[in-house]
Amino acid sequence: MSTTPKQALFAEFASVARALGHPHRLDILEHLAQGERGVEALAARTGLSVANASQHLQQLRRAGLVASRRDGKFVLYRLNDDGVLQLLAQLRRVAERNLAEV
Repeated sequence: MSTTPKQALFAEFASVARALGHPHRLDILEHLAQGERGVEALAARTGLSVANASQHLQQLRRAGLVASRRDGKFVLYRLNDDGVLQLLAQLRRVAERNLAEV
C-alpha cells in the first residue's frame, strides 16, 4: 500500500499530536516556556525521575517541539520556537471552551 503525500503529511502532524498527548510532556513544555532548562531541573520541577524526564524530552525533540544544546556535560532544552508556545495557548483555549472539566 502506497502512502500519498497528504497521508505522509498527516502522519507528521499526528506525531506532533502524540507528543502533546501526555500530561507530563505538557508540564515539561510549560516549564520550558519559562526558559531553557536541563533535564535534572525539569525532573525536579515536574516530580519525574531524570530517566523518565529524559524519555519525555526525547519524544518532544523528535516531534520538533523542543531543541537541545550541550553545555559541557549537561544538555539544555528549550522550546523550538514561539509557535510551540502559541500551540500550547491554543490547546488551552480549546480545552477551556469545550471541556466542562477544564
